[in-house]
Amino acid sequence: CGATIAREIERVGLPAVLITAIPPVALTVGANRIIQGIAIPHPVGDPTKNPIDELAIRKRLLEKALKALTTSISEQTLFN
Repeated sequence: CGATIAREIERVGLPAVLITAIPPVALTVGANRIIQGIAIPHPVGDPTKNPIDELAIRKRLLEKALKALTTSISEQTLFN
């Protein structure tokens, strides 16, 4: 599970962000930095959108992830 991998990466001292369509699972498993994804089969995009909109979705999620990586946290955080 991605949440377990993110938790273990954080445990050794490297910040990690998990983009997931199911944040409650990530919170239960113990991931620290979590971003709400789009959908279970496509957490970082929407193939039903046209290419320009798809790129905008992906870019927005990447920017959120980079901001989450640089944010100091003291407990599990769901970034919106």
